[in-house]
Amino acid sequence: MKIKYSRLESAGNNFILLDYLDNSLPEFNKISKLIFDSRELSNSDGLLIITKSRNKDFELDFYNPDSSPSFCGNGSICAVKYMTRINLKKEYNFLSNGLHCKAQVNKSDIDLKIPKINKYREFINGFLINTGTLHYVEFSKSLHDNFFNKRVIKLTLSQEFLKAPFNINIVKKEKDHIQIRTFEKGVNRETLSCGSGSTASILAVFLAFEKKYSLVKARGGNLNVDFNFNNKFFKKIRLTSKPTIINSGYLSIEV
Repeated sequence: MKIKYSRLESAGNNFILLDYLDNSLPEFNKISKLIFDSRELSNSDGLLIITKSRNKDFELDFYNPDSSPSFCGNGSICAVKYMTRINLKKEYNFLSNGLHCKAQVNKSDIDLKIPKINKYREFINGFLINTGTLHYVEFSKSLHDNFFNKRVIKLTLSQEFLKAPFNINIVKKEKDHIQIRTFEKGVNRETLSCGSGSTASILAVFLAFEKKYSLVKARGGNLNVDFNFNNKFFKKIRLTSKPTIINSGYLSIEV
């Protein structure tokens, strides 16, 4: 059986998307294992499943390559990009892994509005912040391979990680932007960027240094994050990217 997919990208994150809007594809639960075993998905950063919604524009389920569900910022932006090809609107309301999100379309830019955030923990050299999924943000003056890889190994072996796995963002603060490198749980390797990780990193830098940055430079491209801060919580959070539809193809699976 051949199942049509689309491949989309946002700031270096690339995803496989399956369109379940018209219910023409086989029931996902019956073929999910075959999909996660496919070469196409293993070469991506995750799987996007779009379905109809009763009172929203659509619903999105995101799965990491290891089949674990999660919220994904770049994945949500890519899903909106796909929807613009079906029904172009200026604003979309949708559920992303159960999280109510809104997105605005402005030419090639898509602004993802994330619900307010008030849960974070401070550590000696960083913060643990939930931006839809859990991220640990650590500050460093170096993003070199040797340092990054050693920190990732140490952190993933920590009791904190083993108890409740989190994504890892190592952040270097520059004059007018931040640079990040990200290790993503569920992908189990470094990814070229991370939308929720970029958001967590911008918020963590603000908490630590009381300076508001917007531009995030990841290895795969740039993202922008804007927010308001009111005492203990962040609100009006917007993650902006320029997603693209790379191509389409077919998953060859045997049912």
